[in-house]
Amino acid sequence: MKLNLRSIDLNLLPIFEAVMETGQYAKAAQRLAMSQPAMSAAVQRLRDTLNDPLFVRTSKGVVPTPKAEVLYHDIQAGLSQLRQGLSQQNSFDPSAHPHSFSIISGDYFEFVVLPELLANVERDALQIRYNLQTILDNSATPLIHAQADVMLDAFPVKDDRIHCEVVTEETLMVVAKKQHPRIKKAITIEDFFNATHAVLPHQGRLLPLEKILGSAQMQERKIGVQVTQYISLLAAVASSEYIATVPQHLASRYAEALGLDVYPFPIDVPRVPVYMMWSKAFDQDPANRWLLQQLRSVVKAMTGEVEVGD
Repeated sequence: MKLNLRSIDLNLLPIFEAVMETGQYAKAAQRLAMSQPAMSAAVQRLRDTLNDPLFVRTSKGVVPTPKAEVLYHDIQAGLSQLRQGLSQQNSFDPSAHPHSFSIISGDYFEFVVLPELLANVERDALQIRYNLQTILDNSATPLIHAQADVMLDAFPVKDDRIHCEVVTEETLMVVAKKQHPRIKKAITIEDFFNATHAVLPHQGRLLPLEKILGSAQMQERKIGVQVTQYISLLAAVASSEYIATVPQHLASRYAEALGLDVYPFPIDVPRVPVYMMWSKAFDQDPANRWLLQQLRSVVKAMTGEVEVGD
């Protein structure tokens, strides 16, 4: 039996959404420019309508009930699409109006793709600001809920609310300082395992390199240092006799400046896909479409390849 929407005050749904996304009545009220008593009264009305407490108070705010979680999943994308449908904005001119984009990414993006995006901003006098967020274990949540414009990662988010496009593929290379005493014209697999390595944290995600060589064999590498960023990885290699495995476009961009030689990996390994992901709630958003095309164009120019997503 279908619910009669006339029996529900639809103004309560954005209030419910704000409480779900902030986890506190006070912050939700601030977001919507409401008083906290008015916020509490509105939530109580929705509780009465749906016959569910919806939120349970804790020392840190409120926690949604299972019914609230299901309701949020069902209505959030619809609210986003409704906002866009009611908007008078049918086009996007990045040179005419200031606009801010939120991008979830790792430092690969910051060191390889972002410089080209910023060059475009300056060259074309765009009124664009990019706000970068680090990839975390829960990064899919703001992406799914359209709280971030796009995410770039080597690991796809598998959710039917998300578009996922392979925007490029990276080749894994080995870097070492120039005139390394134990590396000649190429790196053999024996050289690879005999060398001391600079590495990034594993983060519980199996990369193609580990799939080919095996996690156990990869753990047999002699680890000299573990750092948190790619640029620190390159700096560590440049100042020592360590080696590291990095994406080709990162290596080629910084090798000359840091005095590094770049070698093909000693055995064939699969190329690593780079995924561009965004919420389906943005399908009719001209600003988001502009951002996606910017990213495709920058990656295409950076790699000299045909856009993989085409």
